Amino acid sequence: MNCDICGREISGQAFKVKVEGAKLLVCNHCQRLGKPYEEQPPPTPPVVSFPPRTVPVVGAKIVPKRIRSRTPEIPRGLEDVDIVDDYGDKVRRHRMKLGLAQEDLAARVKVKLSVIQKVETGKMVPDLRLCRDLEHELKIKLLSPRETEEMKPSKPEMPEEVTLGDIIHVKGNTKSDLSD
Repeated sequence: MNCDICGREISGQAFKVKVEGAKLLVCNHCQRLGKPYEEQPPPTPPVVSFPPRTVPVVGAKIVPKRIRSRTPEIPRGLEDVDIVDDYGDKVRRHRMKLGLAQEDLAARVKVKLSVIQKVETGKMVPDLRLCRDLEHELKIKLLSPRETEEMKPSKPEMPEEVTLGDIIHVKGNTKSDLSD
């Protein structure tokens, strides 16, 4: 180990001194150039413990309450609506019609400017809350009820009693092939 001041190899005991605010490990000769110091261990943060959450129950018993983790849920109403295809152009047109800057609209709907910019360019699809806020501020409709397509049978109706022969068609086998 070498002295931090003179560079000589330290033989014997090394001394911890503070020279102009710098903490150095020095030899016996350089010890007088600084003031000795003792390293203090870093303070340990206090340990804070909270009592378990409890819920009073009839009969003077205290039962600890189980803390459940929430599973992400689809917001109500989201499965029933779709966002219009030209939402970005619609937002831009109505914002300009009202004479609002993008910064003003962002402040009104409480989102960042970059979010409004991305919505207007179509790089981001707004979530349900943002759609509702934009609809309110710009007096437009961005959400439309979801149209459910009814399943139409592609084949003609089958009779109530279906036999296996009605369903299976063997390639190359026709009635004329079978009668031979």
